[in-house]
Amino acid sequence: MRLYAVNEEGLEAVVIPLVETLRRQGDWLFRNRSWVPPALLLPPVAVGVVCEGSVPDIACSPWWQVLCLAPILLGIVMRAWIVGTVPEGTSGRNTQRQVAEELNTTGAYSVLRHPLYMSNALMWAGVLLRPAIWWLWLLGMVVFIVVYERIMLAEEFFLHQRFGERFREWAQRTPAVLPQWDRYRPPARSFQWGAVLLREYSTWLAVTASFAVVEALLFWRWTGQLGLPLLWWCVLGAVGAMAILLRFLKRRARLFRG
Repeated sequence: MRLYAVNEEGLEAVVIPLVETLRRQGDWLFRNRSWVPPALLLPPVAVGVVCEGSVPDIACSPWWQVLCLAPILLGIVMRAWIVGTVPEGTSGRNTQRQVAEELNTTGAYSVLRHPLYMSNALMWAGVLLRPAIWWLWLLGMVVFIVVYERIMLAEEFFLHQRFGERFREWAQRTPAVLPQWDRYRPPARSFQWGAVLLREYSTWLAVTASFAVVEALLFWRWTGQLGLPLLWWCVLGAVGAMAILLRFLKRRARLFRG
């Protein structure tokens, strides 16, 4: 498969090898997007917390912990709203190949082309801010941008092939990164709690576990002991148990559907 540039006459003529390479990388990252970001972002955080001369005092403050949790919770709420209002067969967690039975152009997709990834950026920003080491946050967000720009390129190439002129018209009026709120259109589908519960539990578990890892590293730096405060064990256990239950219900529903 080749990717072409479109000249002023609308003729697809010039091969762009670099863009095609980025698109292929994006296809691979899309299939592995559930584990690649944590695998790339958490090790630098761990090394930074362990090797930093001293963890900033602000990281010990409860209000800083709450401040870091705020973008995470906002990202979770945004993802829930998006997933709960998109049609089935779109914005899914499929990892084998890209699927889009419809082109999402309402709700969050009327103000932003990639709202789910903006939500992910908010969640990862909260995790990366927790140690209060500025260069860790900067490094982590650079890694995030490098990974997700390739995924977005691959998705848009797929959507262009799938929907053609409809996609081009939507992409021209809808920004990729910074939302344009005056273009907002209500979702075409009413909110579905079932879709959120059966599709988002892995996100909740991943972000909770990631934040808990950072908390454990900070706890070790402050006390010299391996472990977590009791509150975090309870939170991690509750989210893990919920994820196991929802995964069981999801698999059971698939069995009943045949």
